[in-house]
Amino acid sequence: MILARAAAQGIDPAPLLPDVVALYQDLHRHPELSGAEYRTQRAVAAALAGTGAEVHECADTGLVAVLRNGPGEVVWMRADTDALPLREATDLPYASEATAVLDGGEVVGVMHACGHDVHTAALVGALRYLDGAREGWRGTVVGVFQPAEETGRGAGQVLDEVLDGSAGQGVPLPDVVYAQHVTSAPLGRVVCRPGWFLSHQRSWKVTVRGTGGHASRPHLARDPIVAAASMVGALQTVVSRAVDPFRMAVLTVGTFHAGTKENIIPAEAVFTVSTRTFEPAVSDVVETSMSRVLEGEAAVHGVTVEVEQLSEIPACFNDENVAAGVVDALAPIFGPDQVVVPQDPFPAADDFCHYGRRLGVPSVIWNFGVQEQELFEADTPPPRNHDARFAPHPRHAVALGVVAVISVILDRLRA
Repeated sequence: MILARAAAQGIDPAPLLPDVVALYQDLHRHPELSGAEYRTQRAVAAALAGTGAEVHECADTGLVAVLRNGPGEVVWMRADTDALPLREATDLPYASEATAVLDGGEVVGVMHACGHDVHTAALVGALRYLDGAREGWRGTVVGVFQPAEETGRGAGQVLDEVLDGSAGQGVPLPDVVYAQHVTSAPLGRVVCRPGWFLSHQRSWKVTVRGTGGHASRPHLARDPIVAAASMVGALQTVVSRAVDPFRMAVLTVGTFHAGTKENIIPAEAVFTVSTRTFEPAVSDVVETSMSRVLEGEAAVHGVTVEVEQLSEIPACFNDENVAAGVVDALAPIFGPDQVVVPQDPFPAADDFCHYGRRLGVPSVIWNFGVQEQELFEADTPPPRNHDARFAPHPRHAVALGVVAVISVILDRLRA
């Protein structure tokens, strides 16, 4: 129905969709971790070969594709390309069997569990469509295929090269920047909120150092596992007891590593913490409370604790006027009842926030649903992003992503 509505609006990408879906399934089958997206880079370049797009490599594994069509505004559209260290559990015929070796030597599965393969294929499809429909728009479209979103570093790397590096010589600066992201919602649902949309995210590595020893004589050791476990439990009080209940905050311990054998008390335990907030004052409360808990528990157990910040991604702010334009552009295609403007922002984070901040232009990111309606009518909730079972619809997800990008860009650059 959405494709039919798009065709009624003069947008018909149907002839391109078989190739775009094939690209999506190829990317899904061959995911790559942040900073290692070399095959993905080559696949995108090959898919854009034969178009009028000028392709520039940037950020080592990224690409910027510039499609010029006379005078007019410059629109950037970002798609992220990296995958996650997760072993896929979808049973799809094109499921990933890829593995990678982490810095510590651990072998992990690799999976597109956050839909970046959908974003990448959809942007390729939109650029190919716009290249063949130049009579309908004027200006310049820049497709930004950004690596390393999951680490929070990719956007900054792309911007460094475009603003100060060799890529900047051929890439025009934008008047507006867009992005879209899949979410766990029924196919065809679009979510776009003006103002704060995504949260401020920070992550830390916590290293607890004690004194190792034999498991039979724990009194002669200072057990970092017991201390770290106590810290993990106590950290749960940061949000429940230090943060105003009318303010949003999330604290999650995502990894915990310690020891090599069951009868050895190790000298060190390491875990990582991720926090999400919107308001700077709440961020300060969370960080101060977290430090107090960690130092207090370390003193109780006679160990030391070292905290290293790993990443920080500011909150995403959607320009209100541009967000209203996105809603207006997508409502006739997806249906007014399917384009949702939520009351509250979401606790997810995305380094897309850096584009508008550093370029000094309005930016908007929106979400769109990619799962069958039946999943939301079952007794158990459907798999969400970053779940090894997360599986966008094999054809419709990409088609909707293509249509959304085309609709928003044509609305902005209509001839």
